[in-house]
Amino acid sequence: MSEAVEHVVTGPTVCVDFKNPKAYLALRPTLALEVELGTTFDWLPLIVSPLSRPQPELDSEDRGARHRRIRAQYYERDLRRYAGVYGMELGDLYRNPDVSLASIGLLWARRHSAAAVRAYLHAVFDGYWCDNLDIESATAIARLLADSGADIAGWAGYSTGTGRGQLEQTTAALRGAGLFDVPAYVVEGETLFGRQHLPMVGWLLSGRTGEPPI
Repeated sequence: MSEAVEHVVTGPTVCVDFKNPKAYLALRPTLALEVELGTTFDWLPLIVSPLSRPQPELDSEDRGARHRRIRAQYYERDLRRYAGVYGMELGDLYRNPDVSLASIGLLWARRHSAAAVRAYLHAVFDGYWCDNLDIESATAIARLLADSGADIAGWAGYSTGTGRGQLEQTTAALRGAGLFDVPAYVVEGETLFGRQHLPMVGWLLSGRTGEPPI
């Protein structure tokens, strides 16, 4: 693990981006793993590029373009398939709002308690993906922090000052360590991308006992 990431990663860590559907789908199984193992992940914001919208089919497309379009279409169906298992409707997967304020809110919630972090994660992810949260609204984020049990005294100043600097530093450290996608799990010096690696994450956190996941 690089020195850069060591400044922000001090234990089992999950990096998320609120606008990313893969991070949203990872929320519940990751929280369930916390309960199963009796551990607590450190949840950090990592703002990544939005998903690329599939290109329309064109008569002039070459084989490479066709394959990229088919892969992108399958990828979308796969995300919606898994969302359906959780009873979720994802809406537009390719939206690209400014999630900076919500990300700073996560950093603020971390200052209070693990319970506040969990409640805040649920509130922001569910609110955004159910289309009943303006994720760029300072008033809305402050309300969710308060509802999550975080003391919001000083939040206004933090969100426009120190918090923005902290978000930039956290992002730079994580990207400098090679983290480029979400959800990203940093566990026992290993970095794994995607909720499909949760069995391996659980095995690592259990002291590598028993048979490793295949």
